[in-house]
Amino acid sequence: MKIKWLKGVFKKGVLSLEEITPYIRLLVTDDNSGEENELLAELFKELEPEMQYRFLEAADIYDPPKLFRFFPSPTTRHAKIALMKKVPPYEKKIQLIRDNVFYAVSDYSKDLLAETAKLMVEEGKASQRFLENYERFKEILGDEEFLLSLYPKARG
Repeated sequence: MKIKWLKGVFKKGVLSLEEITPYIRLLVTDDNSGEENELLAELFKELEPEMQYRFLEAADIYDPPKLFRFFPSPTTRHAKIALMKKVPPYEKKIQLIRDNVFYAVSDYSKDLLAETAKLMVEEGKASQRFLENYERFKEILGDEEFLLSLYPKARG
């Protein structure tokens, strides 16, 4: 019911994206059971891509990692919307928040992350800060792969 209601709100244009943000947060809460997450994944499969983009646009920086679990096949547009989200000025753990978004995209596909970053650079939408964070994240992934090659049973 929540998704149907949100879909209707998006189509009617009654609420702004900022007004919809809390509803997205409630939809993808960490308290969801496995059954609820499976149901959400099924419902998101039925949404047309444009509506999926609207959900991502309305979400704040904390929710794209959760939303990415539900998208059946994220595209570079999904990733670009997520990666361009702004971190609130009061946030103290900026790097952690950004890394969570990078991980969400990367967990789906490392190629998707690389392709999206390249596209953002080509379009001039990648700030210097984004490029620094992306390079640092690639180093983190390299370190993780190296450690997993040394300790294959450590996969979490």
